[in-house]
Amino acid sequence: MPVGEESPAARSQGAARQGAALFALAGALGVLGLGTQPDRAGVLLSIAAADFAVAAACLLLPWRRWPVSRVAWVSLAAFAIMGVSTWAFGGYTGGTIPFYVLTFTWLGLHQSTRVIWWTAVPATLSYALGLVAAGAPPEQVGATAILMPVVVAVGLVISRRVEALRESQRELREQEQWRAAMVATLAHDIRSPLSSITGALEIAADDPATSPVTRRFIDAAARQADRITRLAAGLLDLERVDQGKLRLNPTEWEVRDLADRVARLTDPGVVKVEVPEGLTVVADRERMEQVLVNLTNNARRHGGGPVVVDARREGTDVLVTVRDHGPGVRPEDLPRLFTRLARGRAGTDSVGLGLWIVRTLTEAHGGSVSHEPAEPGARFVVRLPQGS
Repeated sequence: MPVGEESPAARSQGAARQGAALFALAGALGVLGLGTQPDRAGVLLSIAAADFAVAAACLLLPWRRWPVSRVAWVSLAAFAIMGVSTWAFGGYTGGTIPFYVLTFTWLGLHQSTRVIWWTAVPATLSYALGLVAAGAPPEQVGATAILMPVVVAVGLVISRRVEALRESQRELREQEQWRAAMVATLAHDIRSPLSSITGALEIAADDPATSPVTRRFIDAAARQADRITRLAAGLLDLERVDQGKLRLNPTEWEVRDLADRVARLTDPGVVKVEVPEGLTVVADRERMEQVLVNLTNNARRHGGGPVVVDARREGTDVLVTVRDHGPGVRPEDLPRLFTRLARGRAGTDSVGLGLWIVRTLTEAHGGSVSHEPAEPGARFVVRLPQGS
């Protein structure tokens, strides 16, 4: 079943639970009425007992096994109780009309318009027959023709609106599934040809016969190929998060070792490691390498060297910082700094997913990432909780 779609079993169970709350409310009001109408204690207790019995049935019966339309049969019990209440109180409808409205509101939230139409018949009969049995004057009984269409209309309006919302949600889910499939297919399918392109460019760049002019074009092509590779990797990570397929494998490891590796992977001439020896952390090493690579690459592209990776323990947490010495983050960029497809300054080769991936992976560890201004540059702080 698509993510975010409510199952038929869950719909039935949810409708039944709301019905139980409605009947329990009616029963509770019946009990409270004993204080104001002690002369009708027997009638009030009987009505309250009937309400509580139906509420119990809504809670205890296996509604998950049945379609949500079957829950509508409970409304027949509600109409019967309200009809008896109208008769028992001599045609006084001040206490029953609100519950007719509430019942059709409940039906509208969970049932189709077809169900609303057929429940209109027993609802009208219960209301009119209760008045007739109580000896109500003809004009009061005749008012049923005005009141009940209004009550039923409430249910119909709500039902149509809810169905329109469900249809919109279905369309959005279908569009999201199509988008997700396209993104995943694109990201997977372009990685192999990109590897071949990158390899061919490296061979051409290393060829002594390659002229300086050609080498400049090769370097530009290599940068764009690298950018597309990073975009593909980011899209795959985005898809894993959206599908709930992101899995962590936390182990204990030294932060210094990982920081040294990240420096070698990015640019050891620019990235400086100032992490103390012996500082360990419990986290998914592969994912945290991805976090540090994204942060150091972000610092190199948008900031300026040197890029300094540091870490320290603060209480039970471990803080890992990546600081650059560039112009810093513009104030207008701060609100969307860690959002999807947030772009940096013009002229950079950012794909807009790096910091979003950093935030997502850090939060998956129960941690957080934040930005702090530095003089000069910017500092990004990853906080990883380690427990007590």
